[in-house]
Amino acid sequence: MAVMTVMESVLRGPAKALGAANPGCCLEDFVRWYSPRDYIEEEVIDEKGNTVLKGELSARMKIPSNTWVEAWETAKPVPARRQRRLFDDTREAEKVLHYLAMQKPADLARHLLPCVIHAAVLKVKEEESLENISSVKKIIKQIISHSSKVLHFPNPEDKKLEEIIHQITNVEALIARARSLKAKFGTEKCEQEEEKEDLERFVSCLLEQPEVLVVGAGRGHAGRIIHKLFVNAQRAAAMAPPEEELKRMGSAEERRQNSVSDFPPPAGRELILRTTVPRPAPYSRALPQRMYSVLTKEDFRLAGAFSSDTSFFYFFLGHPIVTSKAVLTPSVGRRLCWSEPGRHEEGLSS
Repeated sequence: MAVMTVMESVLRGPAKALGAANPGCCLEDFVRWYSPRDYIEEEVIDEKGNTVLKGELSARMKIPSNTWVEAWETAKPVPARRQRRLFDDTREAEKVLHYLAMQKPADLARHLLPCVIHAAVLKVKEEESLENISSVKKIIKQIISHSSKVLHFPNPEDKKLEEIIHQITNVEALIARARSLKAKFGTEKCEQEEEKEDLERFVSCLLEQPEVLVVGAGRGHAGRIIHKLFVNAQRAAAMAPPEEELKRMGSAEERRQNSVSDFPPPAGRELILRTTVPRPAPYSRALPQRMYSVLTKEDFRLAGAFSSDTSFFYFFLGHPIVTSKAVLTPSVGRRLCWSEPGRHEEGLSS
């Protein structure tokens, strides 16, 4: 019923305009003008033998009391410029503005979130192209793939949107960290090509690896810069005078009193012992063993990671034979039965 009402209101406007512009027109004229497919024309021969075109309404237009007939019969001749618009764009725009004015900031941000995420991804991709970080490129591809799937639906879940935002935040942190490291190590200011390549490689490893080997230790390119960073941080923390002022001081005693150690006091001491030992027997395969110890003022911790061979031997007439089920020891009157890896049972032999 609602569809018929809307259709009738749509037809009534053109019918009024046609009636005002063409006084005396009929339903056939309206159908021929507004819906030509529903006005069928065919050639016929009149009484004088001339061929003329004769038209009639289609079958659906001949149905009694259909929408077209009712719209035409109820339409009064009114020019189009005096009719009320079917779509009032001013009124609809006011509705949109009212809807936006009544929105809470959170709801408005929710509507704009797909556009914001799209803009954020484009900005991150633009910034990454300047730094050329391989790991960040992979993460950006994952973000694009994930966001395209999530934002495909009209009402995405908040948890999935938070995951996308968290990924973008991590990428921004990586790019900022890369720029900070490049500024601190001065990769752009190096005049020697070899030194520049070493520092760029070192910065790239810092961004992608948990631990990085400092080539050359304190005498290498990266080592000297790291030492200088520690010295500046120590002097800033102790509010010590700059190095130039220390050199201008008269006596050695004054320089010693105002000097600061290059590195902060150690928080603790770590000891790592690594070796390769055959276990559990001297003829077992040699496997890596590791022991770790940390010593601090208030704490002492010791941890070990030991490995042993899962193949065992027993002797028959003095010759070892490999087996993974049991170990017969040379001890008289005892047997060792293995039930599962890591557990064993001992008992008296018969």
